[in-house]
Amino acid sequence: MIEVLSARAFWCASDEKILWCHPIAPVSTHYVLYQVPGLDEWGDKRWTAGKVLGGIASGVVGTAMEVLSPTEGDSYNTPSVQQAVVSGRDRDCLAASHLGHWQASGVNTKGGSREFVWVLTSHRLGMLEFAKGKSDDAGLLGGLKKKIGGSAGQDDAGGRHRSVQLPGLVVHAEFPRNIISNIDVAQYKVKGQAGKYLRVTLADGSAIDLTFPGNGSHGGHKIDRLLAMSFGRE
Repeated sequence: MIEVLSARAFWCASDEKILWCHPIAPVSTHYVLYQVPGLDEWGDKRWTAGKVLGGIASGVVGTAMEVLSPTEGDSYNTPSVQQAVVSGRDRDCLAASHLGHWQASGVNTKGGSREFVWVLTSHRLGMLEFAKGKSDDAGLLGGLKKKIGGSAGQDDAGGRHRSVQLPGLVVHAEFPRNIISNIDVAQYKVKGQAGKYLRVTLADGSAIDLTFPGNGSHGGHKIDRLLAMSFGRE
């Protein structure tokens, strides 16, 4: 995955190890589902008529949750659920506030075809966006040419290296390791669908839950693997 090389080149410290990368694409034009008092389900600062039955009890892994969305019956109520769920006690919680600048851009409510990547390292959890196509363009997404070893192709001098154009990146949010209190698995229902999530719990009990499209048995296995990778076991 060339994005890993880009993250190492542009973002990581010299002693920082990347444990996993988890891309999320929009579902019904939205990327993140919020279950935070004071925010609607797409992260806007307003109250909705949505009800949470059973509660999410932030910081308690495995709590059952059933969400009755105020948009049930409209175009947003689809068989799929967003691949990232943010929960917390109020809109100033760590999970929501650290995503504040990204949320303020409107991308979560306006939708689009962009892809964001959650990256866990030995130092932090980040939400990154990588440039698509060539990165010769000016701006924050400018790329970097790196020489990497490889058996395919040779450089002009006949050596066993090839020039690779790395995509540039934008860092939309960061969660330092000192505010991450736990990483575990949670299972609950969202919009009537049972799902298995990798839960990153923060110091104030708020959480970011990540899953895979479909979230069936195959997706559950991937979550178990992400958990193992979070602790360097794979």
